[in-house]
Amino acid sequence: MKTIVLPVDFSALSKHALNYALGLAEQIGAGIMPVHSYAIPNTSATFSGSLTEMLAKNAQESMDDFLKNIPAHIPCQSKVTAFPLKEELQHLSRDKSNIWVVMATHGVQDWLDHQLGTNASHIINALHVPVFLIPEKSEFSFPIQNILFATDGHGLSESVKKEWSTIKNELDADVQAVQVVNEPQEAGFGRFEELDLVKVFHKNLSGGLATAEHLVQPQLTVAVHHKRSLLQGLFHSSATKSLALQHDSPLVVLHE
Repeated sequence: MKTIVLPVDFSALSKHALNYALGLAEQIGAGIMPVHSYAIPNTSATFSGSLTEMLAKNAQESMDDFLKNIPAHIPCQSKVTAFPLKEELQHLSRDKSNIWVVMATHGVQDWLDHQLGTNASHIINALHVPVFLIPEKSEFSFPIQNILFATDGHGLSESVKKEWSTIKNELDADVQAVQVVNEPQEAGFGRFEELDLVKVFHKNLSGGLATAEHLVQPQLTVAVHHKRSLLQGLFHSSATKSLALQHDSPLVVLHE
């Protein structure tokens, strides 16, 4: 059984991501694991001990309240930890074959930036499991029946093929591949990894995908974090970071 790991801070944004995770869990028969990381302040030993206990108690109470939003028929386990969220997610994602991560975002200044003092992209970059990014204002419906696969035209590595095969089989949805090209004469149709491919001309990746999404109306867009390609450093270059963190609809990132 798949487990959907859900980083939460108990805000409305977290509940938005939870609603997506619940729909995904219902569709594929998965369990849910909300994870919350609280920071321990650097103070004197005596004061820090009592403060840490209070923080842990408050975090657990907030988690218990958050869990009330999860229907009883969906398997659920939760985790409240003082470990940094990045390290905790890396630990949980070691079980690559059984873990998907769902994260809420509201642009570059998302709640992970606030909580961790670092860019959320660094956390996502550190994981090697499918990461579903759910924008703050995104609308979604289940079951997922239409998927748009964004490609740079390069073939997929074996690890990505395995991740993609699992997602495709679990969701059992129709898939259309799209490639954003830089020159008008490159636009057209073709095939990519046994998928029908449309090549869309646009000056930037985000705009090209937005055009394709307007035409296809997918419920989920897939992007691949290649080590060497147009999408290299998916969460570091300005264009692809905009795609990942300012995308208007659910986006899942697969890692090479």
